[in-house]
Amino acid sequence: MRFFIFAFLLMSCSQNFTQTHKLYKGTPQKSESIGYVELGDAFMLTRANWFEKQDTLKPLTDSVIFSELAKTGNFSIISEKERENFLRESMKIDKTIFIKTRLPEQGIEVANNNSAIPDYLFIIHEYTIGGDLAAENFYDYTKANLEMEQKKNVKNLSIIVTFTLWDNKKQIPLKNNIVSLQTPIKGNSFDTNLFINATKAVVKECLKKM
Repeated sequence: MRFFIFAFLLMSCSQNFTQTHKLYKGTPQKSESIGYVELGDAFMLTRANWFEKQDTLKPLTDSVIFSELAKTGNFSIISEKERENFLRESMKIDKTIFIKTRLPEQGIEVANNNSAIPDYLFIIHEYTIGGDLAAENFYDYTKANLEMEQKKNVKNLSIIVTFTLWDNKKQIPLKNNIVSLQTPIKGNSFDTNLFINATKAVVKECLKKM
């Protein structure tokens, strides 16, 4: 495990699943560039048979996420093929909270699809979609052996996101977060508009915590 991971474990964290590096200077300015790394294998449906047209949901999600990000700053796209070169690691967020990450190698600046080098990367490690999900059940190791109830009827479309704001110049994780959003549904089903609106809402929550 690389040195910066060891150092990161010593940094402060909070009960809202947020961990901040001591070199973090605040949300990037609009003049600074951020590369959005496409989801790839980070996209996960926990109740796949609940969703129609499953093969369209990942590209739709990538499209909506980038569209919402691009409204707020200087964002560009980094292909999911690039993330395949990232290293898999486990990172501690709190005393009992761990997330699985995909982060670039040390010493490597990642280029976007236009061959430019963004100042930062927005890397989503896991983007989990389902019904009535709780982040604690996925990332608190003390609850790892608890069996999650499979409800026939659900009240909320749940989206849980783990992500890192990565300094692409210094190759350090500036901020790690777990974001959870619940969108009420009716009739135990969802439509495309509900899905899109829930995706937009979770992007806004991620931006607040970036």
